[in-house]
Amino acid sequence: MEKWRNKKLEMLMGIYSCFFIYDFMILLLWWIFSALFMVSGKAQAMGVFVLDILAVIIVALGYLHAKKIKYTAYSIPLGLRGNTCRIAMMSDIHLGVFVGEKHIQNIVDKVNRLEPDLVVICGDIIDVNNHILEDDEVLGRISSLFCKIKAKKGVFVVLGNHDPKADNKKFADFLRASNIQLLHNQVIQLEDFCLAGRTDASNNCRSSMESLAKEINSSLPVIVLDHNPSGIPEAVEFGADLVLSGHTHKGQFFPVTYFTKLANGKHYFYGHEQFGKTHAIISSGAGFFQLPVRIGTSNEIADIHIS
Repeated sequence: MEKWRNKKLEMLMGIYSCFFIYDFMILLLWWIFSALFMVSGKAQAMGVFVLDILAVIIVALGYLHAKKIKYTAYSIPLGLRGNTCRIAMMSDIHLGVFVGEKHIQNIVDKVNRLEPDLVVICGDIIDVNNHILEDDEVLGRISSLFCKIKAKKGVFVVLGNHDPKADNKKFADFLRASNIQLLHNQVIQLEDFCLAGRTDASNNCRSSMESLAKEINSSLPVIVLDHNPSGIPEAVEFGADLVLSGHTHKGQFFPVTYFTKLANGKHYFYGHEQFGKTHAIISSGAGFFQLPVRIGTSNEIADIHIS
């Protein structure tokens, strides 16, 4: 709880860490340039000062950009027998030190503007340290905000690698108070398709697609919610029609974007991919974690039209 009480200090430390990273990278390039082209000592010192200011500007802009949320639209044909469904999909909210009530209010407003039929949250609704779960007052206010989401078919969430255990009472109570239904390795049949939720294995047990298949109506299209895109190949093998994932944050900030893409592979990094009949959408996330910036990426809500 002490860490949660010092969240302002953590915010300052996060911003300073961002500045240190970018200042170090920029100055390293400057020192290399200076050595190669024999820049004078006075010019080197002036360059260091200017680049320090540049690092401050980059981090400040990244901090302000992290407060914004954009829409990313997709149109996916699933064969819904002439019907259509609009899904507002998000992931990686990371409620905690950096993401609080103002950001959730922004998310709720943006979601409701879409007038979705269904809202899905693909994991990591809570940040890694979970200290926010100890603050009943804050949780109550955030629950009230989530309750304002309007979706005819409801709001569903699956657990990610930063979420607590499924049997965590505080977490379960928070979801219930927020009118968010947890799909913990289970399937729910909606009017035109089946929605299957797979739990990330980091903190919880995870069912195979084979075991979930027993609950699936094979005559309907199947949409799988799975936090980590590494689970997409198994869903493809099963024959799922659409897989919705997050986890990668699209790298969150440059140059981590390139390392994240390298680690996940270009087909499991970000955006829309198709594997045979299976469509997959990987979101950059609606929030952020560890460092309170978005540089070269954006928070997003995926506006998915299925037909």
